[in-house]
Amino acid sequence: MTRQRSQTIGTLGRAPARQSQQVPKAPQLPSAPVGPPPADKGAIRRWLHGAFFDNVGLKFLSIVLAVTVFLLVNDDKDREITVRVGVGYVLPEDQVLVSDRLDEVRVTLRGPWRRLRHFDERELNRISVDLRNAPTGEIMFTADMIQTPAGLTVASISPRSMRVSFDKRSERLVEVAPAIVGRPVHGYHVTELKATPATVNVRGAQRLVSALSSVRTREISLDNRTESFVAQIALEPPEGLQVVGSDTVSVEVKLDQELVAKKLADIPVHLAGDGIDSAKWTVTPMQVEVMLTGPLLAVEKAKETLALSIKVSPSDKGTRDADIIVDGVPSGIGVRVSPERVRLTPLR
Repeated sequence: MTRQRSQTIGTLGRAPARQSQQVPKAPQLPSAPVGPPPADKGAIRRWLHGAFFDNVGLKFLSIVLAVTVFLLVNDDKDREITVRVGVGYVLPEDQVLVSDRLDEVRVTLRGPWRRLRHFDERELNRISVDLRNAPTGEIMFTADMIQTPAGLTVASISPRSMRVSFDKRSERLVEVAPAIVGRPVHGYHVTELKATPATVNVRGAQRLVSALSSVRTREISLDNRTESFVAQIALEPPEGLQVVGSDTVSVEVKLDQELVAKKLADIPVHLAGDGIDSAKWTVTPMQVEVMLTGPLLAVEKAKETLALSIKVSPSDKGTRDADIIVDGVPSGIGVRVSPERVRLTPLR
């Protein structure tokens, strides 16, 4: 059956078309500037205050722990220090070490800083070098010669080696030579030096002993001395040699006044006598030479007091030769006048 279009449409009808409902628009607000909101200064201050002052005890403890851990970690690192270690020698009985000795070497130790910081180089024993069977040549210093404390090791040794050379040991009897220094008081001098014992035995390398004829004492001072004396004084053998037995001797030093001979030229001769007019006489020669001999101090004193004269009396009329009279010279002084006589001539 054919449905009529009009009936179908009429029965169902046409749905009216939906009308779109418009939503009212919100009022347009002024646009805000683009960017972060303004900072609140009060909030920043509160944050800083909290960061520094809130839980102060915990924060301080954290810092202390951090520093402690840092120091402990760094203390565990190995470091190095250099110390001095003495060297001793064991020598053969029939030979002498003639090469230069090393009294000490420089040793570099490595270990934790906490151990090194409290280390004392006196904890290390001397290095003992046994040369009893060593040939001439180089010897090496090795780490096993050094007994290091626990936790420390030897990093280096300087110098690493030394040269050794030997000579046959010898002994010889030589004279003792007293040594003096300074000067005694003016007018005195040394007349004798006597050592007791006069000879001593000296031991050492053969080439040194064979070249030695005497061994000196330490210096004996003569300053301000006027009298003889005895000194106990030590001997000073050359380096590399030693005195067998006692190294002290007794030295007798004898002092005496110095004897001299002094020549005095152009000493005038004077006329001596009561009632004598020296202007009426001529003396030929008017000056003579005098030789004084004796102790220096007495001679020097005599030079100041010496006087030469000839005796003249009123009764003397003619020319004559006269003996020279010496005055002002102390006893013990020898005097010689040249010439011994002078010619005395009256003036007319």
